Amino acid sequence: MRLNVSALLLAALTLSACVYRPDIKQGNFLKPEMIEQVKPGMTEAQVRFVLGPPMIRDPFHPERWDYVYYNVPSSLAPVQGASHEHVVVHFKDGKVVSIEKLPMTGATDG
Repeated sequence: MRLNVSALLLAALTLSACVYRPDIKQGNFLKPEMIEQVKPGMTEAQVRFVLGPPMIRDPFHPERWDYVYYNVPSSLAPVQGASHEHVVVHFKDGKVVSIEKLPMTGATDG
């Protein structure tokens, strides 16, 4: 009887460590080749077609579109930290004037 209880307890502890945690992806997933397609002179509609709608459209800076992506790998993925990316597209008179990649601040690898 005592052996059965010990075996059940051991099995419960072993199985509780095998919890699957899926990838957590937030924002706009942008491949490098997608970003390379955006060129100065493109219209807002063309940028939206290539990159999709922006993650952030600041009402105080309507000519700046922010694309933010954050990925936390699943518990079953090889050991690696979170990946994050921040791309900003600047417009003037409805046309792209610059594209920049910004470092993510406040994000931690985990």
